[in-house]
Amino acid sequence: MVSQRLQPTRQAFFRSHLMALLSVVDVSAPVILGLIAAQVLLPRTGIMLAYSNWLLAAWVAWGAIRGRHAGLRSYRYYESIVIPACALGISLIVLALVNAHSVLPFLLAVSGGWGAVMLVTRYLMRRLAPAMVVGVLPGQPGELPTGRDVRYVLLQSPQQVALQELDELLIDPTQALSPEWAQLLMHAYAAGVPTCTLASLQEELSGRVSVEYLHGARLGEVPFLSSYVQLKLVIDRVVTLVALPALLPLAGMIALVILLDSGGPVLFYQERVGRNGQLFRMVKFRTMRTDSERGGAAFAATGDARVTRVGRFLRKFRLDELPQFWNVLRGDMSIIGPRPEQRAFVERFNQDIRLYPVRHWVRPGITGWAQVMQGYAADTGTTIEKLRYDVFYIKYLSFWLDVRIVFKTLQTILTGFGAR
Repeated sequence: MVSQRLQPTRQAFFRSHLMALLSVVDVSAPVILGLIAAQVLLPRTGIMLAYSNWLLAAWVAWGAIRGRHAGLRSYRYYESIVIPACALGISLIVLALVNAHSVLPFLLAVSGGWGAVMLVTRYLMRRLAPAMVVGVLPGQPGELPTGRDVRYVLLQSPQQVALQELDELLIDPTQALSPEWAQLLMHAYAAGVPTCTLASLQEELSGRVSVEYLHGARLGEVPFLSSYVQLKLVIDRVVTLVALPALLPLAGMIALVILLDSGGPVLFYQERVGRNGQLFRMVKFRTMRTDSERGGAAFAATGDARVTRVGRFLRKFRLDELPQFWNVLRGDMSIIGPRPEQRAFVERFNQDIRLYPVRHWVRPGITGWAQVMQGYAADTGTTIEKLRYDVFYIKYLSFWLDVRIVFKTLQTILTGFGAR
């Protein structure tokens, strides 16, 4: 539903001042909490060194991470975890160089306290602040995306709106604008009010790319360049090696349970399509009967009779994916990325779905944005939906988006979301 005029401007006044107040609380929290914790937890001789180091680390983490998000409101909650954790890491690295190990309780206290404050302020922002106001210029095609975090204002004339009342301006780049509307856009640009298209707004609200607005042939001409891809390969291998002492005993217990339940083999190998269309053998714990693919490749269905008793439990909590860390060490896969599909499915989807090859620009992953946002895909329709999330992930590929996926993966494992 599109509102024909703005609500009273005091709503915008309330929103801007509330956001400003909560931002001040976020910024001042490490200063105040640091002072209190320093007096309680630190010896007199170490207060200035530890406190000044903490403030510097908090400032660096805040400036480097805040606002660098993909998708809309929920990222605020991830900031409240990532920013204090980053500040803690910086502080520990600096203080380790001067052997100041006695300040660890202080750093843990202020980092945890700052994270708690940020969680509370972001909750208040979400609950108390009015929805994002989007000004809609005339001639917008299609249906506007819905969401409780957005309110639309259909602008009848450039004089109808004060720019400070808007969070964004929605424009149609294919429509020619009159000089009056063009002047409004210029003033919006000068005032720092961002503009968006229908496709970009849908991305922001849903966390997925509207592939209908993209042309597959033209996109295929653009080489995929990301400096993070090579760093990600190093991070994947380091994290896997560090986690091996915990992964190996767990894998051993799972292997024993599979043997007792349905005999061997314990592992299941299957050819999958990886980065740039390269084939590789993906390994996982066997969760189906040994003759499950006698009739050819097939998607798993809800309540699939091919799944063993133990296999149903392993699939629900994603424990069958543990052997894929071997594929990560080999460089075939990443910890986070689009899920690899079987060759038969890829060949079919390449023909039926525009932009499907785009998901092979990066290494496939054990978990990914589509897995934590949508779950399992079992037909062409749900695969198109999954592709929207995969393209969104590739478009906004970054370390912080990967961190966000890690936290959502833990939530998915605990709830069993999307398992088949």
